[in-house]
Amino acid sequence: MCESHDVSNQTETRDPRSGYARVEDWPRYPEDMQFEMGSGVAVDRHGIIYLFTRDVEHWAAHPLAMKDRMGKSSISMFTREGDYLGKWGPSNERGFALGAHTLYIEKDGNFWTTDRDGHLVKKYAPDGTLLLTLGELGKWGDGPDRFNGPTAVVQQRNGNIVVADGYWNSRLVFFTPEGEFIRSVGEWGRKPGQFNTPHALAEDSKGRLLVADLCGGDFHAYMTVPGQIPPHRFKREEGCKSRIQRFDEHGNYIDEWTHIAPLSIATYGDKVYASDKMSNLAILNEDTGEVLDRVESIAIYIHQLAMDVHGDLYTASVYPEHAGEKRGRLGPSHRRWTRGS
Repeated sequence: MCESHDVSNQTETRDPRSGYARVEDWPRYPEDMQFEMGSGVAVDRHGIIYLFTRDVEHWAAHPLAMKDRMGKSSISMFTREGDYLGKWGPSNERGFALGAHTLYIEKDGNFWTTDRDGHLVKKYAPDGTLLLTLGELGKWGDGPDRFNGPTAVVQQRNGNIVVADGYWNSRLVFFTPEGEFIRSVGEWGRKPGQFNTPHALAEDSKGRLLVADLCGGDFHAYMTVPGQIPPHRFKREEGCKSRIQRFDEHGNYIDEWTHIAPLSIATYGDKVYASDKMSNLAILNEDTGEVLDRVESIAIYIHQLAMDVHGDLYTASVYPEHAGEKRGRLGPSHRRWTRGS
């Protein structure tokens, strides 16, 4: 039986920004910095903010992508004050992804990137040394060693790795710390434990896995090649609502929250930070899903969110033109929100 918790009848704060103020001049991009849009954001233990940008969108069906199989998605570094610190990673790295999706920095300082269009998940040491690669560049599938549009990754407290294989597959894939396949969880559908588009993934303070599961249906078909998307994925299920599904550390279904329509999800302390209806942020109790606070209209799309030790919020936004804004450094690709100096 599906356990669905609707706890939407909460008293909302009168301040739609909950005391948060946008820092208008953050970040200060260098004049020669060129990119398409923000895709991922993360903060390390030293307070440096890392932006994962789609510099050139080499989609799988694009002739250039078919030719050289690597885009120019890069990772740039900024201070809390907005100063540019340069590009992160080895100097000979042409690009970190065919299609940048999300970026994570674990407690041990290691970096993880998800490459949606390249079908790769990579782990790097803080100095940029490549430690582990999951998937095969440009090769899509649904077996133990291939993905079809991976969207997110978590390294669990027990060391195991969980990948949300979510754009054109509908599953979570578990690996050992060394990258050996353990199990695949989930399939297309809206029943408990099924997914349409598991777009974001996080682990809460009790080791539970939270999945932002979007309603699917012809999801970005223009990025793919013929045969890559199974026919059943082209039809959006009637009455479908995006949701947060919760699982135990092994991938067993616990329950779901349907009062939030998430695109991204993150956890800090005992709270869950989930985008709601793309541009709003809901701060939730990790046990009950109760909405503790809301921050309205902080990004075009909150594709990924990160928090620093000061409690400041950082967002990466995709497709700003959907709100009439510009791409790149002249648009709202990245933002910082603060409650204090």
